[in-house]
Amino acid sequence: MTDIDAPVVIIGAGPVGLATALVLGRHGVRSVVCEQYGGINPHPRAHVVNTRSMELFRAWGIADAVRADAVDPAQAGTILWKRTLAGEPLGRIDFADGAQSSLAQRAHASAELFASCAQDRVQQHLLDAVLAQGAAAVHYDTTVVEVADHGDAVDVTLEGPGGRQVLRTRYVVAADGAVGSTRDKLGIAMEGSPVLGHELNIYFHADLSPWMHQDPALLVWLINDTSPGVLIGMDGARRWTFQRSFDPAVESPQDYPPERCAQIIRDAVGTTELDVDIRSVGSWTLTARTAETYRRGRVLLAGDAAHQFPPTGGLGMNSGLADADNLGWKLAAVLGGRASDALLDSYERERRPIAVDNARHSMLNAIKMAEVGIGPETGGIAARLASPDPEVAEAERRRIAEAVPRQRPHFDALNQEIGYVYGAARQVFGAGGPPPSATDYTPTAVPGARLPHAWVERDGEPVSTHDLLGPGFTLITGPKGTGWAESLTEPLTESLTESCEESAETWEGMVQRTVVLGRDVTSPDGRCPELLGIGADGALLVRPDGHIAWHSTGGSTPASALTDLLRGAERPAP
Repeated sequence: MTDIDAPVVIIGAGPVGLATALVLGRHGVRSVVCEQYGGINPHPRAHVVNTRSMELFRAWGIADAVRADAVDPAQAGTILWKRTLAGEPLGRIDFADGAQSSLAQRAHASAELFASCAQDRVQQHLLDAVLAQGAAAVHYDTTVVEVADHGDAVDVTLEGPGGRQVLRTRYVVAADGAVGSTRDKLGIAMEGSPVLGHELNIYFHADLSPWMHQDPALLVWLINDTSPGVLIGMDGARRWTFQRSFDPAVESPQDYPPERCAQIIRDAVGTTELDVDIRSVGSWTLTARTAETYRRGRVLLAGDAAHQFPPTGGLGMNSGLADADNLGWKLAAVLGGRASDALLDSYERERRPIAVDNARHSMLNAIKMAEVGIGPETGGIAARLASPDPEVAEAERRRIAEAVPRQRPHFDALNQEIGYVYGAARQVFGAGGPPPSATDYTPTAVPGARLPHAWVERDGEPVSTHDLLGPGFTLITGPKGTGWAESLTEPLTESLTESCEESAETWEGMVQRTVVLGRDVTSPDGRCPELLGIGADGALLVRPDGHIAWHSTGGSTPASALTDLLRGAERPAP
């Protein structure tokens, strides 16, 4: 085979493309990232960084930087409904309300809380980490013209500042977004809902503190007949976006010059005097679609190239980051000769059902928002609120106030963020039956689930169970379970060497660490052994992406589970 220029070429330097490069680099795999635009798009689109993504950022070393750029948590936990920003309040959701607040529940479930950080800032921190790591080359102003899969390698034709060139690679990751061309060129269709609408996104700078100071909020949904939409704080101070519906059949973003947009913002705020600096205007399509397959030969889809959701739930970018974490370690295992190419088929098998479920959740949120004035009924609801008949207006206010609390799963869906389970065990946790609650998360240590979080002490310092993990596999045992590690030596070497026809040396370091509860770490509150369900002589094996590969509930060994996983086999449900 012709020499390989780079083991992996990644199309797209958005959050998902950069995250894929970062994960590959953590496993020692070089990559080339190609981005058709000249740099990071300053127009912020996504902003929700959910709990699972913050856990990933913690592992990747950028959680502190993202948190520093995020909206103040006190502001990020409040959602308001108003007529205008300066006008009448209609309802609110506050994460910190009630004796058993959502924030308290989240604090028990993870070492990280969700954050609201503008996508361009998230992207910058990912780029900084990738460049500091030094394993990836990031090329801006570089368009991928053609991808030719030859079976044992892929030729990627690029057009960039240096002219046209061809890179030969082992695998390609298409992370070029919802409007990227790679998926269509591969002939991969999208399945899901029809287009439900189109939204205009106005990015602007303004001082809204006169209205936000007394009752700060992350999102303010505005219901009126002049300028309805949603106001989103990108930094909690001067950076904002305003989203409103528009009809691309009769207009386009070019029909919204700065002067018109500034007036739209003033109308939404409810003032005639406001200095508004319009920075950019974009648009997006309200739909929920998933690629029929995530793989075509040696080309794999990730992020919005593989799935598109309504923003109602904030799951788009977050799902893509989890795609990158799942795919990255698997590509590294295959490229390093530690796994069969069939392992890559498990990427779609695991991630696509999650995308379908996230699409369902996001679409239900979008539909439910109609009852609180967001959607096709906005005009009628706004008219009733403004009715000269006080009884009509008051009845509509009461109806909205009663409907707002029902929107909570839209904004507070912890189980949707961290409770998903890969593989056959999904059948036990909701697949094929009524959808599980999006909000009610119960930690579980079954294979396929994310390792539950608990605080433990290591060398006298508190750390999360997630901090015990690393780029490789991790074996966690009870105080008397150290014998499980023995099955990860000679039997593992023999079985994996046989399955992949590689030398024994390629398996060294696959399981990078063994953590013994009571010896390496202690659980001061006694919560960790119970959450992990391993007892004194049990154990569990955790994958590089933090999901459990094996649990000592049956007669199998971690070696047999690891062998099956790397062969691409799916184990039966527990």
